[in-house]
Amino acid sequence: MKISINTMQKLSKIKNSVYDAIKIEYLYHSNKLEGSTFSKENLIDLLEQKQVNGEHFLDDVIETKNSLELFDNVINSLKNPFDKYLLWEWHRLLKKGTVDDEIDNIGKWKKYENRLSKTDLKLCEPQLVESSMFNLIEDWKENKKDIYAIANFHQKFELIHPFQDGNGRIGRFIILRHCIENNIDLIAIDDEYNKEYRQALYEAQTTENIDSLVKVFEKCQIRLDEKLVSYIPLIQQVANEVD
Repeated sequence: MKISINTMQKLSKIKNSVYDAIKIEYLYHSNKLEGSTFSKENLIDLLEQKQVNGEHFLDDVIETKNSLELFDNVINSLKNPFDKYLLWEWHRLLKKGTVDDEIDNIGKWKKYENRLSKTDLKLCEPQLVESSMFNLIEDWKENKKDIYAIANFHQKFELIHPFQDGNGRIGRFIILRHCIENNIDLIAIDDEYNKEYRQALYEAQTTENIDSLVKVFEKCQIRLDEKLVSYIPLIQQVANEVD
């Protein structure tokens, strides 16, 4: 499902509508991929009632609450330049109030070496992150904008792993922005494809073959379309008003 910048930004102003449905669908799956214990019902309660239900670790509560705010920021900043300062702001919003905030390690590139468990991937060293991210962002500006470019950017971003923590969620917010600003069907990585997604991402990072990752992205596009099909008339109505 394609949703333009103007349409998405207007939808964000309409209460109790498809915008909230997209937000919940996107955040539930993205956060669950990182181990969040919030169910969709828990997430809806937090969004609508500002109420935390269920048993969750404190940082999970904080980051889930922050992710709701960050989603709005991602949408509201769609016309802003895509640069490191935007990514730093996203990271600051996501991680504020967490342990990383306590040690002054948010809203900036990582200061310490980080590693991924259960993988042999060699992540970018802290002193190389600035140049690696600069090159990645500059390359994006020059690329043809399609699903292959989005997949390639994503695998490279996650291999650089520029932040101490929160890279998966920031990376998937980047996917969302890239889809909207380039009129590409929305990609929300569905937990149903968690294993396929991780395997395809690893394959892309070790072989530079992104075909499997693109296939997972395409499956996620179809699945999201199926979930949002009842909202198509509303989205088209708003699109006709603003585009």
